[in-house]
Amino acid sequence: MSYPHDDIPVLTDIVEDAPDAAPIDRTLQFLGDLEARLASAINDHADELVHNACREMEALLLEQVSDRLRSELPALIAGIVNEHFRGPDTTH
Repeated sequence: MSYPHDDIPVLTDIVEDAPDAAPIDRTLQFLGDLEARLASAINDHADELVHNACREMEALLLEQVSDRLRSELPALIAGIVNEHFRGPDTTH
């Protein structure tokens, strides 16, 4: 069997620089790829740290509000009950 010749590039055609093209500085290309990977990893890690910090702050605020409500609620209830049964003039 005879197969027609086609223009499918082979690996050496892709890897090797074209003879008339400017040579590619593989070190600069490697450094560019490394910088992009580092920037992406650092950005992902920073996002994770910010999200964790937000969850921690939210938990702390919820605890503080709950503690404050627990301490102020008895006086608030007593004031409302007193006002309801004795009238508004006796609370001030």
